[in-house]
Amino acid sequence: MWRLLILLLSLAAAPAVAQSQAIAIPAHPGEQAANGPATLNAVLWQPTGRGPHAAIVLMHGCAGMNTRAGQPFPRDTDWARRLSALGYLILQVDSLTPRNEGSLCGQGNDRRIRVSVERARDAYAGLLFLQARPDVRTDRIALMGWSNGGGTVLWTLSRESRARPAGLRHDFAAGIAFYPGCRTLSERREPWQPVAPVLLLVGEADDWTPAPPCVTLAARSAGRLEAHVYSGAHHDFDAPDTPQRVLRGIGATSTGTATIGTHPAAREDALRRVPEFLARVMPRR
Repeated sequence: MWRLLILLLSLAAAPAVAQSQAIAIPAHPGEQAANGPATLNAVLWQPTGRGPHAAIVLMHGCAGMNTRAGQPFPRDTDWARRLSALGYLILQVDSLTPRNEGSLCGQGNDRRIRVSVERARDAYAGLLFLQARPDVRTDRIALMGWSNGGGTVLWTLSRESRARPAGLRHDFAAGIAFYPGCRTLSERREPWQPVAPVLLLVGEADDWTPAPPCVTLAARSAGRLEAHVYSGAHHDFDAPDTPQRVLRGIGATSTGTATIGTHPAAREDALRRVPEFLARVMPRR
């Protein structure tokens, strides 16, 4: 009897699991004008409770939203579930499938779907879609991404972004970039400046998107970019239960290889640091 009571109490105390829904959203006007896709695939995670909600647009890495087996990447899904459980409405945007692309990880693939143009437009397509919903706080929408998607965050939030829609009343309120490629932006003559506060998380041992250029970028951002480097962590350090391994056929490294894998301490810190950052710069209420 007592065991049953404890079980019922624990279930009542557990947060409700948000439900995901596959949807299509209108593409950025610039994409349609450039003969790009008219709509983008997306996944919407609706939180429990009454809105309007603060929201987050999630941008996947170079491999897309799904694995080769057609299953959602556990890292992205894990974050979507956790953030929606905290009360954020989550929108995952697919940049690859609507353009008949399978991956951007190989040599030259990222030139067809650029972080500064096509993917930045996709991010703003997500923003415009969310701002048209009555259950979303139009002034409290963040942008979050990993690797190629992390680079998308930096380029999208740049004051000089070419993807920013004209007449936008509220831009993204915050950005979170996991292990983005920072070299190009860090080497620009004019310092990169974002339109909103950005949290950047990268591994010190990352051999795919190295940390030093991101540290340089943060130093030149006049306090608008908060960078945190995790000692001993590689790419994908925040992915759940991912054994460390070396990937081959990577176009962005001199060796064509990159090490990925979970770093438990870095993952645990990121799971705490991201919600704290959002609560500080973009309160839900």
